[in-house]
Amino acid sequence: MIVSITDWLDLITHKIKTCFGKRVLFIGFQGSYRRNEANSNSDIDLVVILDELNFDDLVQYRKIIRSMPDYKKACGFISGKKEICAWSKSDLFQFAFETEALFGDINDIISKPDVNDIKIYVKTATEALYHQLCHNFLYEDNIVANLSDFYKMTFFILQAEYYIKNNIYISTKKELLNLLEDKDKLILYNCIHRNKFKTKNAMEISGLYKLILEWCNRRLIFN
Repeated sequence: MIVSITDWLDLITHKIKTCFGKRVLFIGFQGSYRRNEANSNSDIDLVVILDELNFDDLVQYRKIIRSMPDYKKACGFISGKKEICAWSKSDLFQFAFETEALFGDINDIISKPDVNDIKIYVKTATEALYHQLCHNFLYEDNIVANLSDFYKMTFFILQAEYYIKNNIYISTKKELLNLLEDKDKLILYNCIHRNKFKTKNAMEISGLYKLILEWCNRRLIFN
């Protein structure tokens, strides 16, 4: 991991504000660093909203990113105000609840998705995961390679489902794990320990695929 995430974020916030000035409406971060779950492979997920966004802005932002120490860890989202305001509400669940402000207030720009929006997110995310699982297992030579990413996606689906049922946003995997039962708990346990997938044998990998496929199955058919 980088030496100090706080120093890194302070530096890039300063660089963005210096470059774009009053055009900067919001800077924030999200993801594993924000949840204190980062490891040596984690990205730093930045969110930047400008008054508007054009290609020249992307060129300048690219220069800022590449001027940073450990710049290859930088990841995230940049947008103009009109674009993010026009974004599908069903795709803004984690964005609205997860993003921690470094500058500005995201609630001044977008309204949080409602329960129906979040239900749509759960359905579309599960559909995407189901398709990717099947495609990867059938057509990729190395079926282990993307399995970690598939289990990572289950956290966001479970997080959204818990919010729908309880109106409480649970930000960390470990906290959510203690609130789940049965197959959901097992799925999230595997998500948390997905760094161990590369040590599994072929039968164990098939079992992990079967578990997550059946988990998606139930959501698509019965929810």
